Amino acid sequence: MADKSIISTSMHKAGSTIADSIIMDILAAKGMELDRIALQVPASTLSEAEIFKNYQTQMKETGVYYGIARGPYVSDMPILDKLKVIVQVRDPRDCLTSAYFSFKKSHVPPKDPEKLKQFMERRKKLETLDINQYALQESGGYKTRLRILRELVRRHDDVLVLKYEDMVERTEQWLEQIAKFVGQPITLALRDKLAGKIDFAVDQEDISKHKRQVSPGDHKRKLSEKTIRQISDKMADEMAFFGYV
Repeated sequence: MADKSIISTSMHKAGSTIADSIIMDILAAKGMELDRIALQVPASTLSEAEIFKNYQTQMKETGVYYGIARGPYVSDMPILDKLKVIVQVRDPRDCLTSAYFSFKKSHVPPKDPEKLKQFMERRKKLETLDINQYALQESGGYKTRLRILRELVRRHDDVLVLKYEDMVERTEQWLEQIAKFVGQPITLALRDKLAGKIDFAVDQEDISKHKRQVSPGDHKRKLSEKTIRQISDKMADEMAFFGYV
């Protein structure tokens, strides 16, 4: 019997790009077809949400890895209930901290002209905001994303929840969770292939790089106590569900 197809879900700045790449290698070793929907996004005139939702009619229920979906649109994808789902989360306060530096300095601009225009407008706007203002302004979006992921986890009977913090600090445990869920052991050959991807060391912080720093808890070093308290109160229920309080 063919294996159920798999899709990963996450939120921006939760280590989703590298997690997707690692999961892809594991599932390729298992012999699954790779069809990462998100690769269509940068050059398309359609929004990420439109691309993913429209693609449901082409998605197979067995044998395929569809990559990672990062947006709240996953709540409008009923096909997910027929697939195995991997959910990667991160402390949303760290996501907000990372997003500020990423969108301001290191995030790769999209190719589509209209998306590029919106990207540059957002980057220009960021120049007028300090990190606390940005975190408070964007916290509602992360609350929504965590809530949607929580609802997905609650209703789904074939789901794996992973944490960014485990990925960078307890990598072997994180890998074993994936291996067990998808039924593909981490062989020596696979470990050799993953070697460069599972080294999360960063010598020193560099705000110009996409991999600026990886240590959990960066919000404590960058945000004010008042901002942290406001965000924590706002997302208390969602954070508690995923073990972040």
